[in-house]
Amino acid sequence: MAEISAIEWTDATVNFWWGCTNVSPGCDNCYAETWNAFRGTGEWGPGAARRPIKGSAALLRKLQSSAPAFESLHGRPRRVFMQSLSDTFDNEVEDVWRMAVFSGIEAADRIRVQLLTKRIGNVEKMVLDTWRNGGWPRHVGLMITVVNQREASRDIPKLIALKKRLGIPWIGLSIEPMLEPIDISKWAADLDWIIVGGESGKNARPMHPAWVAQVQQACQRAGTAFFFKQWGEWLPEGEAPFETFAELRRKRAERVELHADPNPFASVRFDTRTMYRAGKKTSGKLLNGSVSQAFPKELAA
Repeated sequence: MAEISAIEWTDATVNFWWGCTNVSPGCDNCYAETWNAFRGTGEWGPGAARRPIKGSAALLRKLQSSAPAFESLHGRPRRVFMQSLSDTFDNEVEDVWRMAVFSGIEAADRIRVQLLTKRIGNVEKMVLDTWRNGGWPRHVGLMITVVNQREASRDIPKLIALKKRLGIPWIGLSIEPMLEPIDISKWAADLDWIIVGGESGKNARPMHPAWVAQVQQACQRAGTAFFFKQWGEWLPEGEAPFETFAELRRKRAERVELHADPNPFASVRFDTRTMYRAGKKTSGKLLNGSVSQAFPKELAA
């Protein structure tokens, strides 16, 4: 929880509790779960007691009271990511905790709230009655995490339907980590924002450039804001200056060959890229030599 966040697509994070349960292949190397395991306090997994975090409501009030100063300095509202260490719509969290989140959000109308969930099916039944009945706050958007085609096909239609039914001002996808090619073309025009990012850490899985390009091109055709966060642990050959790869080869950095088509039964491999374990800092966020980090209009002004 921080008044200033290192997450590239937000300005601050607020967490009312700590802990979650894995529900997706994208959770396999969860940074929050790894941190929790290191601390050894056991708030992760089915049946594990979540732990409330003191000071969250006070921080949200502080972000609200300091909003005019932030807007004067930056020329836009502050973006605040709720529950970066958990999921607001976790089934194993007491409703009274969730109500505290929603009440705090409602009062903080000078900031732009970013809700992110892997449990889109729980959203409508868990939000406040007023949110369900035409009163969804205009300063609150909703994103879902999808990491493969199965999740995209299952959950994106639910998200779009919720936007229309509840009057959500903007919706988006966090494709982090991107684990395979995902065709979002038939939904892109109904989405306001798509974030794509590779995985970090020692067990990180690589992301092929062709997968990223497919999503970026769909966003360009639909006029949807596209945000490329990072390559993560693995850097594709050609996505950094020559000197970077020369140094990686000199150091004998680990390499893998990654196919654009992950199907193990594919008879022909047309696009195979060498991926270097370069680390998040070296891999960076350049896509085709430039930074592509757009925001939807609701978060940009």
